[in-house]
Amino acid sequence: MDTEQADSGRYSYQCASPPRSRGESSQYSESKHFKTDCFISSIGRRALHTLKNSHYGRVVAVFNQSLYLELDGGWCCLTAKQLGAGPFNISTVLPGRLEAIELNTGVVVSQGLFVGNQLKVAMTKPRIWRAPVIDWSIETLQQGIAVLDSLSLCCAPKDGLSRLVWPRSLEVLSSPECRIAAPVFADVIFWLRQALGVEIGVPPPKGILKLLGLGPGLTPSGDDFLVGMFVALSLCHRRDLVSSVDYLIRPLLDYATGPISRLHILSAMDGESGERFHGMINALLAGDYNVIASQLDLISLIGHSSGWDALAGAVTVLREVIITQSLFKWSGHGIG
Repeated sequence: MDTEQADSGRYSYQCASPPRSRGESSQYSESKHFKTDCFISSIGRRALHTLKNSHYGRVVAVFNQSLYLELDGGWCCLTAKQLGAGPFNISTVLPGRLEAIELNTGVVVSQGLFVGNQLKVAMTKPRIWRAPVIDWSIETLQQGIAVLDSLSLCCAPKDGLSRLVWPRSLEVLSSPECRIAAPVFADVIFWLRQALGVEIGVPPPKGILKLLGLGPGLTPSGDDFLVGMFVALSLCHRRDLVSSVDYLIRPLLDYATGPISRLHILSAMDGESGERFHGMINALLAGDYNVIASQLDLISLIGHSSGWDALAGAVTVLREVIITQSLFKWSGHGIG
């Protein structure tokens, strides 16, 4: 899911020059005249792994309060603390906005993170972020879904895929993505009902491949829908179903969608997405009306429709969990 509104940033990862070599970029780590110094407040496990295995790279996307970085050890996102933590996020307290940083600006990782000669991010034993896990039950989940449905029917955006989950008359097919995804959505529900019930080893529908890269933006709607599905399945202890979809889509990930969206998908396969999204899902699981309403406002701020698309994917899974409860006993005590 996009960290910020997709139309508020600049990005260039398809035709940009390759990352600078370590020698070419060493000038940044040696410079003492950085315009801004800051420190890391929290870091996701995927981001920490990337930094530990990286030496240099470049800026590939610039937003008001975040930068996507392509490093020689992987991808990560440097983001303002107020946007929330995440598995590949490096959250920091930024003194200002980031528009002045140019695309392809060199990045050096050496006892800290150096972005050109403009930004120095100190590594001072930051908090390692993990997705929060809560206790829940089918009863609290039912309450949460009922609350969300009542709120979403009137405010789910027309763009993206959320109208498949919260239809409002014929507007369900108002977006091109919905028209393409509608038959896939039906197949996914049928598969979930089988796989979450008594049938073992039911393969996912091949139509799921149509969701990869479906829609505009850095994280297309179809990809965001999959992110929500993966997180919800992980919370319901069904990583086996995540693995079955992974097996189906993995051969296409490198070219069916972009690298930033692929980063979100791979993180969700590990059961983690952004902090705001997990706050929303945990509010649903707990059935807390007030928290659900406030978290829904934050979800609406994620990308153009990314937050809603991911929420639609998660709710698609969670509705089927409720339906199949008579066939499956859920412990409801978090992941693992």
